[in-house]
Amino acid sequence: MTVEPLTPLSVEQKLRQLVNDLARAQVVLREARDGEVDARHEYDRARRKVLLSEKSPKVTRGGFTVGEQSAWVEEQCADLKFAADKATVVREAAQDRLRVLLAQAEIVRSLGASVRQAYEMASATG
Repeated sequence: MTVEPLTPLSVEQKLRQLVNDLARAQVVLREARDGEVDARHEYDRARRKVLLSEKSPKVTRGGFTVGEQSAWVEEQCADLKFAADKATVVREAAQDRLRVLLAQAEIVRSLGASVRQAYEMASATG
């Protein structure tokens, strides 16, 4: 892999690309947050519905325990719980992507300052 020398123009191009990537990453993160909230609400709604249904085990002395009832409810909503957990992972990945892009932008800005300084010194001596 050949590394091309940095120029002020190449740094500027990379910064422009990062600005576009950051804007896209913010949209993806916003959509992931919306998806996470929707999935969590759907799961919570389903849990309440199942818990209050006629089929739900009723907690009584000598009968079902609260733990058994909770386990039954969770089993009925397992797919929605999985979807909500998956939505959380998607949102976290989108946040991570945005953080990486922000870090890259800082690095490119620092490189840009160094490249500008090097070009200014070269033109002053040349």
